Amino acid sequence: MSTSLLTFNGINGASGDYLLPPLAPQDLSALAQGQSLDPQHLSELKARFQQATEAHYGADEGIDPKNLAETGWGVIFACNADPAIREALSELLDHRKKQATQKKETYYKEYVGSDAYRPGESKQDFLRRHGAAPGPANPDNVPYYLLIVGDPDAIPFRFQYQLDVQYAVGRIYFDTTAEYAQYARSVVAAETSAASPLPRRFRRRQKPRRSRDRSERRRSGQPLGGCC
Repeated sequence: MSTSLLTFNGINGASGDYLLPPLAPQDLSALAQGQSLDPQHLSELKARFQQATEAHYGADEGIDPKNLAETGWGVIFACNADPAIREALSELLDHRKKQATQKKETYYKEYVGSDAYRPGESKQDFLRRHGAAPGPANPDNVPYYLLIVGDPDAIPFRFQYQLDVQYAVGRIYFDTTAEYAQYARSVVAAETSAASPLPRRFRRRQKPRRSRDRSERRRSGQPLGGCC
């Protein structure tokens, strides 16, 4: 998903700011379809634009965005997700847990069951339910890197886009549990292979052949998506 914002002509004479805050393409599309945008989301988009031109926006100050032990890592399932999908991803989840909990056990989170995404829930609803506030991501509450598992009918793109203002978010979706398991094995193998001298985050990776959306973001100062 592109993180670029669209800036429009027009100045607010009272404040000197843009008449409309810079919008992501998906938000502009929503407005064109007659959908309303959450005022809080608009406020965050404006803050993101300001901080993008002045400083890095994402993980809290002092956190290395390239180190899962500092950023944390979490996975979000839909409340009605098939438990077999979680089981199929277990090899990857165990691997991420080992990476993310080197400093704190709480830096690894699985949002499943009662903690999972609920139908109709907004980003603010989800974060509030898990003790997180607006602003830079604090892994003591919600990890900076988040992987959504499921199709857009189960967890809408709108929720992903809203969450992506504050966090590094990606998504995977496959037709079968076998494909989820193969994906998990491939990622772990790529990161732990003796033939690969660098950690996976510093190597190029091709997208899974049958993924419904981009699986992860490159872990960098300006992430391109949530790390898988």
